[in-house]
Amino acid sequence: MRVRVRAVIVLVLCLILGGLFVHAAVTEEQRSPYPDAADLSSGYESYVGQHLMVFGTVTETGDGGMVIRAESDGTAITLRVTETEATVKPGGVVQVYGTLESNQTIAAERVEVVNSSRWAEFYKYGASAVGALGFLLLFFRYWRIDRETWTMEARNG
Repeated sequence: MRVRVRAVIVLVLCLILGGLFVHAAVTEEQRSPYPDAADLSSGYESYVGQHLMVFGTVTETGDGGMVIRAESDGTAITLRVTETEATVKPGGVVQVYGTLESNQTIAAERVEVVNSSRWAEFYKYGASAVGALGFLLLFFRYWRIDRETWTMEARNG
């Protein structure tokens, strides 16, 4: 195929992908059956007794519970999570599923630790970057791009 045809195909595929990103962002609210932090801030009492799932940053921990700060759409709410033994330090991120109770409390049925501390996220992305760099170095050690035909060719082969 000629270079122009390939460029047009890549452009069309990128536009389709961008459209899918926009669609996902616009319809995000319709896919979640749970209230978010903005909903809880504006009408907390109407959600008491309902199940919810919320992501939050741990601000303090204690015996059998923790306090998290959940944010969405620029609105933040502080919630106390009870009935959990999850090991996480302040600054860590958790996903909490449970029943909303009065006094800004969640009776947790399940708590998943996303990042156990502030540095866990840096480690996760750092390890991924090192792995990606290693892959690219090995890939381009054995392969090269032919700039005349815009194809991949094996080196020394």
